Amino acid sequence: MENKHTELNLLAFDCGNSSIRTILCRFDGEKIVSEVILQEPNHIIEDGGLFYWDMPQIFSIMKRGLGLAAQKADRIDSVGICTWGVDFQMVDDEGNLLERALCYRNNIGEEASKDLTPELSREMFYRTGILCDKINTVFMLKGLHRYAPSILEKGRKILIVPDVFVYLFTGVLMNEPSELSTTQMLDVESMQIDRAQCEYAGVSPDIFSQIGVHGQKVGNIRREILDELGISYNIPLICVPSHDTACAVLAIPSVEEKYLFVSSGTWALVGAQCPRPVITDAVLEANLTNETGAFGRTTLLRNHAGMFIIQRLKAEYEEETGAKTGWNEFTALADTWTGETVLFDVNDSRLFNPKHMATEIRAMIREAAPDLPAGEQISWPMLTASVYQALGSSFAKVLRQVAQCTGDTYDCVYIVGGGSKNAMINQRCADGIGLPVYACDMECSSVGNAASQLAYHFPQLAYEDLRKIIRNSLKTTTYHPS
Repeated sequence: MENKHTELNLLAFDCGNSSIRTILCRFDGEKIVSEVILQEPNHIIEDGGLFYWDMPQIFSIMKRGLGLAAQKADRIDSVGICTWGVDFQMVDDEGNLLERALCYRNNIGEEASKDLTPELSREMFYRTGILCDKINTVFMLKGLHRYAPSILEKGRKILIVPDVFVYLFTGVLMNEPSELSTTQMLDVESMQIDRAQCEYAGVSPDIFSQIGVHGQKVGNIRREILDELGISYNIPLICVPSHDTACAVLAIPSVEEKYLFVSSGTWALVGAQCPRPVITDAVLEANLTNETGAFGRTTLLRNHAGMFIIQRLKAEYEEETGAKTGWNEFTALADTWTGETVLFDVNDSRLFNPKHMATEIRAMIREAAPDLPAGEQISWPMLTASVYQALGSSFAKVLRQVAQCTGDTYDCVYIVGGGSKNAMINQRCADGIGLPVYACDMECSSVGNAASQLAYHFPQLAYEDLRKIIRNSLKTTTYHPS
């Protein structure tokens, strides 16, 4: 790699379940420095007993972020988009998006997957490398035959969430590979759409579009959008690993190519980066899944409960106290607890989307610790301390399973994402696995997004060169096991 490259302004859209962020990433030839230009909340809309995403509102926020970034920088050199996985919209014959985007927290997929036998689940895993899960797109599509058959009748193409925004920005129909893998409809060996999975879902393979290639240009931002924002020049949109987990894992500043990680956001993705999928009965029994990562790598991981639990608890605490509480103040509640904490299963289905999170967790704590006095209130400090202990300990348990399945030896764990700021969870994870935990100080998904765009601007850069730029860009805080 040459010592210096042209300076670039790379725009990363990082849209998660709880926030929509526009991040300006400046590349100076050696490292990437990021700045949040706009951050707006994202939330699920409930209507008629179903949960949806407000896609037009999200796109409107993205456009506003692009406009603000263009005012801030001399020039925006390219754009990349990453979001969560599995959810989708269909496009009709005329190129119109159909209906609203259903959220994975509906029960549609759960009901559609009730016919799964252990034999069929195993078959699907060996075809796709993906663990059968009620939130996977394949089950949502199957469920639409009952819940919204008109969408399937009119729909000609399917776009996973980031593909929707790529389409709205450029007019190009494309399916990005890391997102495609979350559908459980991609053949793990050929990396093409699996016909048997389509048959199970009751859809044609033709609903999928061209599969994107990381680091390649998809198209330019549409001229009418640029005119609306007062931008006179063309801006290319680049195919990045648009599943936010894949972007975050790419940006882990490890020297080794194989490493353990926790990508801690609304969900926690707990696993290891591997050179290729690991398709074994041991992986299946450990409830692990092989998601397509950046530039042909694989992330062997488990979808694990994450900050969704903490976000809900904070909202309920604010409602109970009648006052807004900062994150530091809420997290510090756990520090005031000097008694015993109680471990419980943070992945219990009761915590998937309960009416009242604190009530469910208090009940689970009592189940796990029946000696607690019946009339004694489980305080917020005890509640939060137990949650952090349970999350960190559970991360460690899954990481040990991942290491056993890969057969590799690891020296440390990396924690990235918004949850990496929670020192108590990080420390509990280090204690549980007996390895140092390195928590990254920046949002890795935006750095991974920007690094992927560099592959377009500098085709001569190898994967190892991108990793070196990432290491130059990120700092970590170390948590040593007690």
